[in-house]
Amino acid sequence: MLRNWWGQPSAEPLDGPSSQRPQRVLHVGKFYPPYRGGMESFLADLIEQQRANGIDARAVVHGDPLPDDPPWLIRVPVQITLVFAPIALGFPLALHRAIRAFKPDVLHLHMPNNAAFWALIMPAARRIAWVTHWHSDVLISQWDRVLQLCYQIYRPFETKLLRQSAAILATSPPYMAASVPLQRWLFKTLAIPLGLKPLDQEVLEQAQAESPQLQLWGNARLRVLSVGRLTYYKGFDTLISAVAGFADVQLIIAGEGEQRKELEALIARERDQQGCANVLLLGQVSEAQKHALFNSCDIFALASRERTEAFGLVLIEAMQHGKPCIASDLDGSGMSWVVGQSGSGQCYAPDQVQAWKEAIRQALAAKAQLAERGIAAQQAADAYFTIGQCERRIAEVYDSILPAPERLPAQPQAAAQGRPLQIAVVQQAAQWPLLRQWQASHPESLLLCVDASGPRSPDPQVLAGLAHVSLAELGWSDVVALVQRLAGEQALSALSIRAAADLLGETGSEPPQAAPAGIWQRWLARRGIRHLQLGRTALQLRGEEVAAWASARHALVGRHLFVR
Repeated sequence: MLRNWWGQPSAEPLDGPSSQRPQRVLHVGKFYPPYRGGMESFLADLIEQQRANGIDARAVVHGDPLPDDPPWLIRVPVQITLVFAPIALGFPLALHRAIRAFKPDVLHLHMPNNAAFWALIMPAARRIAWVTHWHSDVLISQWDRVLQLCYQIYRPFETKLLRQSAAILATSPPYMAASVPLQRWLFKTLAIPLGLKPLDQEVLEQAQAESPQLQLWGNARLRVLSVGRLTYYKGFDTLISAVAGFADVQLIIAGEGEQRKELEALIARERDQQGCANVLLLGQVSEAQKHALFNSCDIFALASRERTEAFGLVLIEAMQHGKPCIASDLDGSGMSWVVGQSGSGQCYAPDQVQAWKEAIRQALAAKAQLAERGIAAQQAADAYFTIGQCERRIAEVYDSILPAPERLPAQPQAAAQGRPLQIAVVQQAAQWPLLRQWQASHPESLLLCVDASGPRSPDPQVLAGLAHVSLAELGWSDVVALVQRLAGEQALSALSIRAAADLLGETGSEPPQAAPAGIWQRWLARRGIRHLQLGRTALQLRGEEVAAWASARHALVGRHLFVR
């Protein structure tokens, strides 16, 4: 039995998951199937894939417990819903008990979700590595005063949660670049596209059993499908107006919601004005019915008008069924990026009815080519958007944020010779001239600046004399690969990756500062291990090869450096 640094017996090492057991991951989600929603479907698929790959994944979510719930799923009943946010009074106790009983290695928080904030006040939770999955921003209408007030209360907790997180996962590069709350934390944010399970034979057989859905299309030459909750941001009114006047086009919208009466009135008006509007509001459908509709349509349309549609997971469903897609070209959303990956769809400006009418006209004219474009869409879904690929990348993130004491070299190794390489993550434009001054006063160090200030590049004159790369253009993995190559080619030793503010706030030429001599630091010192702290927001080098390269010189765990 191991003993921890305070002399208390412990079954497992405190500094990382045991090699004798799988990683333990506790997800904190909003809801879980059979509750309908993109976040919920993704969470279910992710947990299933993680458990199949040997990760012990469990979840705490809102909702009433169901008789067939697996033992690893905890649902907490909701007492009230306040401005779209479920309030479950029992959630903090349920989360606390789950953490104590399960002892997870990683707390995986799915946002937006107000229940995730309970982890901020739990000491047991704060001792765990956090991964925040940023499914979407909280978008506030300028006319909704109540929601604006609620977000003023919500935002400080959101900021604290992002600060506490060891890694943040965005769902697409465009959303990552446009998200205002993430801009301060781009240096620890990765874009990992969502993915779905491949369609299995059972799903296809159920869809085939629902073949009577084919009768819904009538004799239409072009069958257009859209799926989603009947709500304002989905842009169904744009689609209805776009198909009005086309006698040989049928639009089916599957879903239910608060906008039904408004859409029914719009359909009636368009029929009166345009002579025809072949639109069917089908209402809520089963999974089998949904797949049957995907099978039988010619093209899928998603006309969302707000970044609430952060990714458009339903586009992947359509692509899996071999259907080309038309979607909104909405700045900061992942929809156009997803369609662009397939190379078989088109994107149009949201709310522009004439542009969408032209999209329908073009689809009619190219009806013979739609099946071929659908094959390309299906290939793209299999190549880029499977839950297996998504899960593997998330597992790599888990590995990168968890301590790995076994990486400490067993024998002392000579430190790399050469100029130390300092990587400064720049988040504010005002830091650029200060970094030039820092470089001039520290000729013994080579400074590489990573621009994490957003998609807009600084003035070239400001960057003069500085080695710099753009995180928006390269992404973290490429930046780390560049650091690795620089160190290998120029005999450099990478001591730290830190926010520029931390680097600029230091005095002297040696960036690492001796950590306070606490109990565990003294425990390390007795074993010949020196502990240095690399600043409040230092990063861990990610990736297996990079970690191996780094551990040859030192072990970097979170913001701590251990040197033998």
